[in-house]
Amino acid sequence: MRTLVNLFTIIVLLVSCKKEANETLNEIDFKSGSFSELKEIAKQENKLIFIDCYTSWCAPCKWMDKNVFVKKDVFEFYNASFINTKIDMEKGEGPSIAKAYGVTSFPTYLFINSEGELIHKSGSKMRAEAFIEQGNNALNPKKSLGLLEKKYESNNITNEEIVDYLLALNQIRAPKTQDILNDLLSRVDSVWLKSQSGWKLINSFVYEASSPLYHLLENNTSYFIGIAGQEGVNSVYQKVLQRRMYQSINDKNEALFLRQLDSLKQLTNNSRDLSIIHCSYYVNSGDANAFIETSNYYVDNFLQTDPETIAFIANSTTYKGEEQNKNILKQAGYLIGKAYNMNPNDYGIVGTYARINSLLGNKQEAVKAAKIAVKMADTISSKVKKRALQNLEAIENAQ
Repeated sequence: MRTLVNLFTIIVLLVSCKKEANETLNEIDFKSGSFSELKEIAKQENKLIFIDCYTSWCAPCKWMDKNVFVKKDVFEFYNASFINTKIDMEKGEGPSIAKAYGVTSFPTYLFINSEGELIHKSGSKMRAEAFIEQGNNALNPKKSLGLLEKKYESNNITNEEIVDYLLALNQIRAPKTQDILNDLLSRVDSVWLKSQSGWKLINSFVYEASSPLYHLLENNTSYFIGIAGQEGVNSVYQKVLQRRMYQSINDKNEALFLRQLDSLKQLTNNSRDLSIIHCSYYVNSGDANAFIETSNYYVDNFLQTDPETIAFIANSTTYKGEEQNKNILKQAGYLIGKAYNMNPNDYGIVGTYARINSLLGNKQEAVKAAKIAVKMADTISSKVKKRALQNLEAIENAQ
């Protein structure tokens, strides 16, 4: 009798597998089952396990589900290359897996072999091309984080491999990244850094003008333009310049800020970047007339179809709360009203509309918008819903 039952079970499994194989999948095939069961499948099929580590409240996780996992080139590659699974890090085996593999942010992507060894690790919201690249890195012994880590710890690693190791660590924001970068810089000279590897470091790790990698870029700009193009080099200079500009904003040094703004315009014509930082100066300094003139200039000439940036500028006025200059808040009310009319279905815009109307004393309109935001949050995540409810309560209790 037991033999007949076992035979029947095998037949059912075979039919089920055949049916699954014949079905057309339009997304990554995330399998259910315990971690030990998945390791057994990985062993039988000689594949790595890919784990999408998520939580119910993680908005970037939901974005990946909706925009990346369903792309044909993505799911065809992952379904052919890995045993895929999704695990909620707050339920079931999730907490123990998070602890074992150091998962502290979401989404995190783990690539694990059938023995449970970490081969590669990555994370964050990313485009399809970058996500496929992470899968390829997991399959490439020269790129996978786990193997590079072993090579580094055993001091059996080339400088070029340390660069790949650093890029992988930076992807998951590992605390030890800076120490390993300093170690590499102590091993190499400027001749070695004037290379493709040097550019990778510049592009990923230059934030301040005091960085030795920034000086390397300054002294060899033409060379690195040949590697990365003018736009690539400009993006690094822009990153450093914008950090300096925010210091000028904090110092309320308008003359220096405006000179820096002219320099920024030589590096980019991105209307979002220019409008946000330009308006930020006058929000911080409390110059209402300049803020009104500047924000209107960008809205009327460059942001006619960009409600998100208009809302961002409006929202930047709210951090001082009721202490903010009243004329600045009135202009923020005009801006967020414009953004709201352009896109009343965006949660961030609706929430900002509610908050600014509350600060302006338009309580009835603020409560109405805050309630709409709460309903919208239902379709996003429990964490966003909690924040929306807190905002509604604060608006209802405001004097």
